[in-house]
Amino acid sequence: MVTDDPSAIAVSKSAKPSGQADGEAADAMLARFLLVNPVVRKAASLLREGAEVAVAYTDVAGEWRFYVNASNVAIESGKAQDPDFELRLAPGAVRSICSMPDADLGELGIAFFEHIVSRDPDHKIRVRPYGGLIKPTRRGWLSLLARGGPKLAIWMARKGLRGSGDVVAALARLKGST
Repeated sequence: MVTDDPSAIAVSKSAKPSGQADGEAADAMLARFLLVNPVVRKAASLLREGAEVAVAYTDVAGEWRFYVNASNVAIESGKAQDPDFELRLAPGAVRSICSMPDADLGELGIAFFEHIVSRDPDHKIRVRPYGGLIKPTRRGWLSLLARGGPKLAIWMARKGLRGSGDVVAALARLKGST
C-alpha cells in the first residue's frame, strides 16, 4: 500500500517502459505525485471516506486502487473493492500530469480532462464510470469538480458542460462507450 508515509511507497518492480524520459514507470511516477503534491492531498481531503478509483496503466501490467482513507490518499496494487469509476492511463498522460507540481486544482482538472478527450493513444485517459451519479456525488467527486474553480468551469463550459445535467449526460456517454 502507498500512503502518506514516504517510506511506504510500494509500487511495481516492473521493467522501466521505453519512451519515458526519466525512465520511471508510470505507476511509480503517479504514486509519488499523488503522495507528495499538496494540491492532490488537499483534493483528497475534500473527498469522503469510501471514494475509490480502479486504476490500470496501458504500459504496466496489473491493477491498482486509489482511495481515500481518513482524508488521506492511498494507492496500492490490487483490485478496487468498490470503485466509483475506472481509469486506464497511458504513459504520456501520467507524465504530463505529473510534470505539473505547481499546478492548482483547476489546472490539474483541466489537464486530466484534456487527456480524457485526447485522441493520441499515448496521452489518453479512458474513464469507465460505475453506476450512476449518486455514488460519486455522495463520495465528493462532483464537489471536487466545483473546487476546480473558474478555470475548470470555463474549460468545461467551452466543452459544452454547463451544469450538473451536462455532467450526468457526459458520464452516461462515457459509460455507454466502454
